This record gives sequence, C-alpha cells and structure tokens, in this order.
Amino acid sequence: MKSPNRLRRLLVITYSYFFITIALIAAFSLFVLNEQILNYFADIAHENGTVQTSETDKIMDGKNHQNNEQIFYKMLLQTLLLFLSLLMIAVYIFGKWTASRLTTPLRSIADGIQDIARGQYNKRLKFKASYELAQIQDDFNAMAEQLERTEKEKQHLEENKQRMLVDLSHDLKTPITTIRGYIEAMELGLINDEERRQRILRIISDKAELVSELIDDIFELSRLDSPDYPFDFQIADIAEFTREIAAEYYEAFAEKNFMFHFEIPKGEVIFPFNYTWLYRAVSNILSNALKYNPPGTTVRLKLLTTEKGIEIHIQDDGIGIPLAIKENIFDAFVRGDQSRKSDGGTGLGLAIAKQVIEKHGGNIKLTTNGETSFILFLPKSSDLFFKK
Repeated sequence: MKSPNRLRRLLVITYSYFFITIALIAAFSLFVLNEQILNYFADIAHENGTVQTSETDKIMDGKNHQNNEQIFYKMLLQTLLLFLSLLMIAVYIFGKWTASRLTTPLRSIADGIQDIARGQYNKRLKFKASYELAQIQDDFNAMAEQLERTEKEKQHLEENKQRMLVDLSHDLKTPITTIRGYIEAMELGLINDEERRQRILRIISDKAELVSELIDDIFELSRLDSPDYPFDFQIADIAEFTREIAAEYYEAFAEKNFMFHFEIPKGEVIFPFNYTWLYRAVSNILSNALKYNPPGTTVRLKLLTTEKGIEIHIQDDGIGIPLAIKENIFDAFVRGDQSRKSDGGTGLGLAIAKQVIEKHGGNIKLTTNGETSFILFLPKSSDLFFKK
C-alpha cells in the first residue's frame, strides 16, 4: 500500500542526496588540491637535491617561497573553480530532476485549474509524478470529466427546454387556432347546415379535449420532475393490477382488429408499487400501440417475476419506431410517427412513463429487433418503497 507521506519522504531523500553530492564534490576538490600540492613540492625537492646554506641560497629560498605561495593560491583558485563547476552541474541536474517531479506537475495542475475556470472542461492532466501529485491528477481528471458530463447534460436540457417550448407552443396554438376558426365561422353564419354544424362542434370538442389532455400531461410531468413530490407505495397484488389493465384494453384492441395477448401469473404477486402512477405508465404505452399501429397488429402484455424484481413487457409487431428518434423517444413531445399533428397525442406519454418507472427505482428499456418492445423493470428491494 502506498504511503500518503511518500512525497515528503521523496523530498527528504532528494535533499539528502543533494547534500551528499555536495560533500563528495568538496572532498574530491580537496583531494585534487592536496594532490597538486604534494606533486608540486615533490618536484621541487627532486630539483634541489641538496640543502642550501649560503646567503645567495637564502635569498633564492625567499624568492622560491614567494613563488610557491603564488602557485599555491593558483592551485587553490583552480580547485575552487573545479568545485564551483561541479556544484553548478549538480545543481542543474537536481534542479531538472526536481522540476520534472514537482514543478512541471504543479504547473500543469495550475494550467488545468485555469482551463476549468474558463469553462474548458475537456482538458485532462497527463504527467508522471509521485503518489500525492498522481492522486491529485486522478482526482482532477475525474472532476473535469464530471464537470464536462454535467455541462453536456445542461446543454442537452437547455436544448430540450427550447424544443419543448417550441413544441408546446405549436401543440397549443394549432388546436386553439382551429377552434377559433370554426367559432368565428359559426358566429358569422357561414355554417347553416345542421349536420355540418354538429360535425364542427365535435371537432371543436375534440380539439378542446386535446388541449385539456396536454395541459394535464404537462402538469403531471412537472409534478414527477419535482424531487419534493410525494410518491407513496402500496403493497398490493401486481398480477391483479396487470389483469385489470388487460381487461380494460381488451375491448379497445378488439374494436381496431388488433390481436391482444397477455401472460400474467395466475397466483398473487405481492409487490410494493404506486397503483395510480404505474397504471398511467403502462396505459400510456398501450395507448401508443393502439394509436400509432394499423389494424391487424399483435400486441402482447406480459408480467414476469425475477430474482431482482418485476418486469412488465409490452410488445407489438406494428410499424415500429424510426431509428432517428429511438435515442430520444422518452423525451417530452417526441412522437413515434415524427409528426407534429395536433391530433397525434400530446407526445408526453413515454416521458411520463419513464419518470414513473424511475420514481419506483427502476428503469424502462426499448428494443426494436423486429418488434417494438418496452420493458418496465421495478426492483424488488428499494428504500423508495418505504418512503412516505
């Protein structure tokens, strides 16, 4: 296991090596100076060979002594220059090494922080360093990745928000414009035929109902988006719950010549869930299958129990979902037929279904391998089930 004090220990070892290197350089320089002095005096002794005793010799000894002193200082200066040269080389080597292990990583960290402050969340640190600085690098890169992901999600939410506002404006304006047009025509007396009048009144009623549904769906989606919205769970028989939905939609599918099959366990399946909201989620998907597919389509509803929880499968072999919208099919105002028709539904059904399943702590998946299949997964154990 790596010690959290490794950087401090590394610095202590580095400075210890530095001082030992200086001591070795000093010792080497003194050794060189000593060798020069010994060699010089050995040469002098060899040249003289005899002991001088005359006055002239004494004078020569004085001059030699002065000359020897100058030579000694010269040797000392050369040794000092050698010491300083070796010291500069040592300082340069240790400086480069320290910079590569400390200064360069710290500079990279500082530059990375400045990049993050400027909003450049795609920047990553990449350097080799000791444990602590490497840990800072890993934490920084993880933070930058999280910020980049958050920024992308923020941009995506902003784009969805703008698109939702445009779609909401369109979906509200279109039926309201139709209603206003027919009402103005009736007020001006342009519609005198009673049969046509009744048909227009039905159109106005349908458009008004669509606007009402849209407003209700928006209100429900906003409630589900709120983290403070109470989402209570009841422990009940989810098999009976599924049978009730199947019974309700059986006649609706039969009227449009759909083949409707369901597989539901015969016994009780006791499970904690929110009856009202789960009913809304399942019915939204079944309603879409009924609304967007042609007669003759086969729809299957299946309830499965697994070790991890409950799965509700809703499948159909109808027209399918275009690949262009598969990735964002659960976003608000996305419709399977890619149309912006005012009578094509609110476009919020799958968005509400996704929120409901996530409120249960589960997830919803879409597969389109020959058949359109929605799998609603509810986990068996979750703290959410016991929240009040």
